Amino acid sequence: MIYGGQNPQDIPIYSPAEAAHYLRIPANTIRSWVYGRNYPTTAGTQRADPLVRPAGERGMLSFVNMLELHVLGAIRRDHSVRMRQIRSALDYLRRKFASAHPLVEETMQTDGKHLFVKKYGQLINASQHGQGAMEEILDAHLRRIERDGQGLAIRLYPFTRRGTDSPRLVSIDPLVAYGRPVIAGSRVTTADVFDRFKAGESPEELSKDYDRAPEEIWEAIRCELDTAA
Repeated sequence: MIYGGQNPQDIPIYSPAEAAHYLRIPANTIRSWVYGRNYPTTAGTQRADPLVRPAGERGMLSFVNMLELHVLGAIRRDHSVRMRQIRSALDYLRRKFASAHPLVEETMQTDGKHLFVKKYGQLINASQHGQGAMEEILDAHLRRIERDGQGLAIRLYPFTRRGTDSPRLVSIDPLVAYGRPVIAGSRVTTADVFDRFKAGESPEELSKDYDRAPEEIWEAIRCELDTAA
């Protein structure tokens, strides 16, 4: 009812800047994936179309878009793969699975992952990482997506620190707090925790007030730190 009959997963509520922060992906990369970009060639300036199709106007993103960017982030985390090459692999998956969002489909965790890597695997510098490493990184990202009994992606546990072993203490759920990041298992937004922390309240005080474990409070603060400036 509160979403006017719309699927909350498809409502555009995140700006590219918010996606860049919460997904720990460089802002320029997000803008390139969402808006596309111009690039010089010997034949003149060419246009690279967006990799992700924003759900709203002016590049505003939905929860589904956030999931797509989260998985694409696996490629950028340790591999320098050109947009043209990524786009070719995505187009292949869209045709293979007849889906507008193949990176979000449950099949991505099985056949899709291997097909995706195989499609552009020869483009990865094997001396640095190789296909096995890419599948491992994709696995780490796909495991951060929680699905319901029908295989629908319903929740994302974004990385809140460097490395793929970041704890799952912060979640993004389109049905909780209007899709804002919260302490997992609660409706306590990370933004509220961080605002009170900036105002001078200690993590110990916040832990008692919200009745959440100290490590959850610290992770909520860590989630927001990069946007403090």
